[in-house]
Amino acid sequence: MLPYKKSTKFSEVLKDYPGAPEYLMSKNPKFKILKNAIVVQLMAPKITLGKMAKKHGMTFEELISLLEEGVKNGEIGSGEKFKKRITEANNIKEQIKGLMKALFEEGEDVEEIKEKFKEIVSKANPVIIAIAEAELTREGYSIQDLIKACDVHLELFKDQLMNSRRKIPKTHPLWRFIKDHDAMMFWFEQGLQISRELQKREGYDDAKDLVLKLNEIMKNLRASENHDVRQENTLFPVLEKYGVEEPPAIMWDEHSKMKDRRKYIEDLLKEIPNVPYDEFVDKLQGAFTYLVEVFVKHTQKEQEILYNVALDILSEKDWEDIQRESDRLGYFDLPKEVLNDE
Repeated sequence: MLPYKKSTKFSEVLKDYPGAPEYLMSKNPKFKILKNAIVVQLMAPKITLGKMAKKHGMTFEELISLLEEGVKNGEIGSGEKFKKRITEANNIKEQIKGLMKALFEEGEDVEEIKEKFKEIVSKANPVIIAIAEAELTREGYSIQDLIKACDVHLELFKDQLMNSRRKIPKTHPLWRFIKDHDAMMFWFEQGLQISRELQKREGYDDAKDLVLKLNEIMKNLRASENHDVRQENTLFPVLEKYGVEEPPAIMWDEHSKMKDRRKYIEDLLKEIPNVPYDEFVDKLQGAFTYLVEVFVKHTQKEQEILYNVALDILSEKDWEDIQRESDRLGYFDLPKEVLNDE
């Protein structure tokens, strides 16, 4: 009997059996998230075996029994593949951090760095970039520093996203989901731009026009939450019916986090003029930088993974049901800039 309890962290299992991720994936397709070495690296010290079993539709006893079988039969290997993926991912992360740091320095050739970014970003999971940014923040780099890097790699992500997007007819439910993404990205970027312009103003009285624009943008973004409601009540349940549970769960969680950050901005706007102007601008810029970054990566995962999976496995009847329920739930108004971009 393995000496593990429900409260044992998965990282303890990895210390004893580095090949556990590969083995579990081979035995149960629901463990496919373990293929992402960076996610495993982040998750392992935090998730207990009890929660891990429940998350993957097993009892704790079943999970332990599966691991014991692998140990007994010698099927849990040394984890060389997993170690290799960890090493490769960490190397990519360090390269990304190096390129970001280069962007922070005055006089660096931004175009040359962009080209290097293109090469490395094509190999990078969005999670790796998020980790790189978090580590740079802990190392003392400011929001202003990260914004320089943010602009470059977001531009590359957007180009990558547009180039990899499958052509969807207007009559298909996914067409509207994709246009929703374009609309929200348009408003998030407008908000980020305004937050930067606010830095050039002297105070609230001098920034009244920008604050008015910002309130209008937030009104549009609040209405756009209808997109999340439609996906969560039409597309996600159908995918889960086919056993595709992990990606919708991740998307759902990201919807909640972005909604919380939008609410944070709305609350910040309500505090005017009680919060000092400089503090208001810094908080606003940080919030919009977060939203733009998270949303671009979120959209990439939905359009390149979730939607492609849906197109491959859903039936015509499923899509008809999704369209019917989407129509019932309704839609928000798309900006003319998005509608005209065909």
